[in-house]
Order: sequence, then structure tokens, then C-alpha cells
Amino acid sequence: MTLASNELRYEKYLADTYRPAFDGMRGIGFLLVITAHIPSVPLFGYMQGWTAVWLFFAISGYLVAMLMIREEKSHGHVAFGPFLIKRFFRIVPSYWMTILIYLVACFALPPFADDYEQIMGRVSYLLGLMPEYANTDGYSILTHLWTVGVEVKFYLLFPPVVFLMIRNANWRFAITAMAAALLIAIGSFRAQSYCAILFGVLLALAMERPRGYAIVANLTRVPAAVPLGLVVALFAMLRYTEQLTVVALVATYLVAYAILQKSALVWILRLKPLAYLGQRSYGAYLLHFLAIRIGYLLFPDGTAMSGFLTACFCLAVTVPAAELMYQVIERPGMSYGRRLLKRAERIAIR
Repeated sequence: MTLASNELRYEKYLADTYRPAFDGMRGIGFLLVITAHIPSVPLFGYMQGWTAVWLFFAISGYLVAMLMIREEKSHGHVAFGPFLIKRFFRIVPSYWMTILIYLVACFALPPFADDYEQIMGRVSYLLGLMPEYANTDGYSILTHLWTVGVEVKFYLLFPPVVFLMIRNANWRFAITAMAAALLIAIGSFRAQSYCAILFGVLLALAMERPRGYAIVANLTRVPAAVPLGLVVALFAMLRYTEQLTVVALVATYLVAYAILQKSALVWILRLKPLAYLGQRSYGAYLLHFLAIRIGYLLFPDGTAMSGFLTACFCLAVTVPAAELMYQVIERPGMSYGRRLLKRAERIAIR
């Protein structure tokens, strides 16, 4: 079958950890997130941009689980401490800097005075890496940071439970599946967000084994119109009912398709502009809502055109700001984390 000849072979899959289409997926996801926060453009409402967060979660769950499986295979164990250090210096410095930037901006701009008071009132939750608990009064200028809190809890809880306490691959899959089923039964928005991460984990656990890989390959061995059709159908469904488990399933399927297949759709995901945007998507995501709020001040009439101009302004501001964040905060933070680990290794050897 011609489609099968274009898919990633299992041996090649095991030989590499880089998934080039993921950067493009993150780039598109960031663009969708912008549309989700500009309701004045009617077209944006049909794009269901908030679902991009579920895609981010599925990618994150897959990557963390896949990398841990590979580490365990090559070293015999998972180094939980170094994992947390790497994650901390990848995520937290930029996150804390974002809070400072928002505080300064809200203090300096009189229209944002209420936002400043709201941030100060919940700053302990924000700085304590619990932003998902900081918005008891409804929507705020930092509401979007809740995703960082969810990711941090996943990093803290998943590795010790699944990789340090459980050694059998079948039990790992079963426990993860049961946890996902429990979260689905709970049904809250936050529970469903963790479910999206666990779906990504289940994908990684399956694909590391030949039989699981073959099953996933068969499911994704379809024309590019199929994943596109799933997205369109999902967006249409979400106009009438919010089924978050379905969102997680579709997001996970898209992740699997992007890994395995080499269709024109995946080729688009590898385009350099999208890949670059995806590589800077973390900083852009952190900063984008402040840019949108400033855009509202510049284009205040509430029309579709003002919303479109706000979106353009947001992109024009956040992309270079995210690049600056990467160069000044993210990359030095990651480098410092690696130096800490190397220093600890040298001390251990002595």
C-alpha cells in the first residue's frame, strides 16, 4: 500500500527522539490560542482555539513518557531529580518573569489598575506554581497561566507513580488508563485537562512496543483528509456541546498522525516559519494575553476589524518578545540547569 511506504518505520522511530512536526503543531496551536481570546471576530469563534491547549497537553504527555522510557532502556532507571531540574529551569524562570512583566505593565497602565490589584491579591498562588487556583473571581489577565500549573503537577506526580513505583510495562499502561478513566468520570475541566496529558502518555507507552506501534500505524494509515475531517467535525460538534474527552482523543490522534505519517499535511507542519513559531511558542503563549489587552486599548471599538487588528498587533509584539524571552531567560535558564547537573555529577564521582 502506497500510504504505508510513506510512514515512519518502527526502527527509525526507536532511533530518534526528535519529532519535527511537533514544532509546527505548536505554532498552529499558538495561533489558535490567539483567536480564542479575541471574541469580537465572528470567524474566530468557529475555530475553537482553546482546543489547542489540549493539543499542547497531549504532546507534553507523549514526550515526557517517551523520553523516560528511552532513558530507562539505556540507563536502567529514570533519574527523577535531574528530570525535575531540567523541567524547572525550562519552565519556571520564564513563568516568573512573565508575572513580573504583567505586574509592571498593569501598574504602569491606568486602565489595568484592577488587574494589578487582582494579581497582587493572588500573587502567592502565582509565584507558588499554583496559577490554576489563583482565579477564584473569574477571568483575569493571567488566567491563561493555569496550563503551567497543570504541567508542573504532572511533572511532579507522573514520573514517581508510573516510572519509579511501577516497573512492568503492562501495569504502567493499565494504571495510566485507569487514571484517565477516573478523570473522565470526574468530568471537571481541570480533570479533563490532565486526561489529555495521560492520553499522550498512553500513546507513548503503546508506541514503544512493536504491537502497539503496529496498531497506531494502522489507525493513522489514512489520507490527510481524514485528520483534517476529524478537526472540522470536532469544531462543528463543539458549537453545540463541549465534550472534552473527544477533544483529547482527537488531539492524541493528531499527535500520532504527525509522528508516523509523511503526508502533505505533515510537510506543512515542518515549514520553517511554523517550526520557528512553535519553538518560541512557550514565551509567546505566556506573553500574548497582555499584548491582546493592549491591543484592545489601541483598537477599542469592539468591531470585527478591531479584533483582527488586535490579533495582528498581538503577533507583531509577542513573536519578537518571545524571541527576547528565549535568548535572555529560557536558553540561559536551561544552560544553567545543565551546568548544575554536570557539577552534581562531578561531585558524585569524587
